[in-house]
Amino acid sequence: MPRLLSFLPALLLAPASAAGWLATSVSPAQIQQSGFCQQQRCAAPDAYGRTWDYDLRATGSHVLRVQRESSDPASRVTSVSLLSANEAVNGELDRRLFGDVQRASLGFVSNAGRLEPCYALDGSTYRVLSTAPDDRTAQLYCDWDEAYTRFVIEADRTYLTRTAPAPVTISSGPTKLNTWTFTACTSGSGTNSYLSMGEAARCTLRVTTKGEQSPVVKAELQYEIEYVQNGQYVKTLLPEKELWLPGRAPGPLDPRLTQQGRVIDLNVSLAVKKVPGRTVTSLNTIARLTFANGAVKTAYEPLLVR
Repeated sequence: MPRLLSFLPALLLAPASAAGWLATSVSPAQIQQSGFCQQQRCAAPDAYGRTWDYDLRATGSHVLRVQRESSDPASRVTSVSLLSANEAVNGELDRRLFGDVQRASLGFVSNAGRLEPCYALDGSTYRVLSTAPDDRTAQLYCDWDEAYTRFVIEADRTYLTRTAPAPVTISSGPTKLNTWTFTACTSGSGTNSYLSMGEAARCTLRVTTKGEQSPVVKAELQYEIEYVQNGQYVKTLLPEKELWLPGRAPGPLDPRLTQQGRVIDLNVSLAVKKVPGRTVTSLNTIARLTFANGAVKTAYEPLLVR
């Protein structure tokens, strides 16, 4: 019996099935009707772009955040996060809740350890909690800002690419955006999937379309910044707009657009200045694309700032 008991933790943590939300096309209703949300009394989701935020009314101090490939209902979940309000830190409660989020997202618990080191982060770094617990998961990590400590489950991009549904090849009907996501940001310190605070970077927003295929004849870009200052969360739409037009030579900081069939790459110059007492969490891009056939479509895509 002692020998059997010694194996129980490993059995409990093992990925016995591929159940869970991560890398699936789960709907907001399915999440709200899940065992996790029933137990935590999730509020109706606050949806913006490809992100759904569910306030956990059972605790009053946590948010479940689900991010997808795009705002298309059929797009898949790319990350699931538990946001814990710093004004009501409870390490044991966070550990239990994050375990429940892992079960809901993965079908198993990859990290059941203590989370106290996450509360000691300074906002400029993050801490890896688990790496590649299964083939669809890149990592589990935590990071911190003045409002929340985040515990994140991130899908593996290679897995998402390998298992992506067959591309839509409908050539009739109205032009629509199919998927959009930032693929990379390149700065002096290297290439990352996020924007580094205080560093200028060129970031690529990749958009795919479905329906009638048509070239882009104009792209208008505007940005929205999310940050925490003096304990207050702020989301601000920046007034400046950028414009791309075909045939116009871009300046060094201007947006650039290339298109191959249904794949559109928007390369933009981004930077977030360091401001004392301010922790920027996201820089969101609003890209309004005008096509030659008259269709006008908008992509809203958040970009993590570290």
